[in-house]
Amino acid sequence: MTVEERQLISTIYDRLLIEDDTEESVSGSDFHLAAILALYDVLLRYAQDTLRDWYVTAEVMILVDVPDRARNPWKPMPDVYVVLDTPDTPRTSLDTRAGASFPQFICEVASESTWEKDVVEKQRLYADLGTQEYILFDPTAEFLGEELRAWHRRPDGSWGAWPRDDQGFLDSVVLGLRLRVEGRLLRVYDPGQGLLPLAREWQQRAEEWQRRERERTVQLAQAQQVADERLAQAQQVANERLAQAQRLADERLAQARQAAEAQAQRLAALEQENARLKAQGHQDA
Repeated sequence: MTVEERQLISTIYDRLLIEDDTEESVSGSDFHLAAILALYDVLLRYAQDTLRDWYVTAEVMILVDVPDRARNPWKPMPDVYVVLDTPDTPRTSLDTRAGASFPQFICEVASESTWEKDVVEKQRLYADLGTQEYILFDPTAEFLGEELRAWHRRPDGSWGAWPRDDQGFLDSVVLGLRLRVEGRLLRVYDPGQGLLPLAREWQQRAEEWQRRERERTVQLAQAQQVADERLAQAQQVANERLAQAQRLADERLAQARQAAEAQAQRLAALEQENARLKAQGHQDA
């Protein structure tokens, strides 16, 4: 039997026996939940902020008919997935039978109950159904023996391992973003803007901004108070100098008036004396 025949038999076997996901089967640990929520929140906020026409969701059931499967539709519930060119409207399920596209990007977070199926059956079926990029993330490396495995559609149309670059990044053609394992989370980077913050990081930034604004408000109030005090002092000094100048001007004016009156009195006295002398001269003559 050739390799191609073995793969075909394996694929048909997967299609025949693959089970639907249930809420119980996809449950996991706190690490599992945190990884899902972090990736979902970042991708959703990015799509909204950049006006992308994406449907981003987490653990919403997909209804899809699988060829050769006895019981259709198959009902997987990927942990996080993105459907391009699809309105971001609330749904109870994504029904591909009604015209919805199968997700182009899927991320599953490994748990004890699902990881083996995620690696083999789901990986093959997702590829057959139209997924372009598939990530399986294990936050604790407990199940995979490593933190991440990924597959993607290559430029030649084949499906295979999705390699990371020297810095550990997966470059997503579907999303136009970069993804990398950091700690126990899968972090997302915008090639132009860098790391896209988590919700709590946005909150921390908002709180820091508010704290700085409060400090700036206090500083402005203090600066305004100092400016008001200095203005009041300057006005007081100016008023005092103006009053002093006015007093000096009044004093000089009074002195000038007194001098003028004295001069007038002297002139009057001289005129009187001159008149007396003239009168006396006439008498002597």
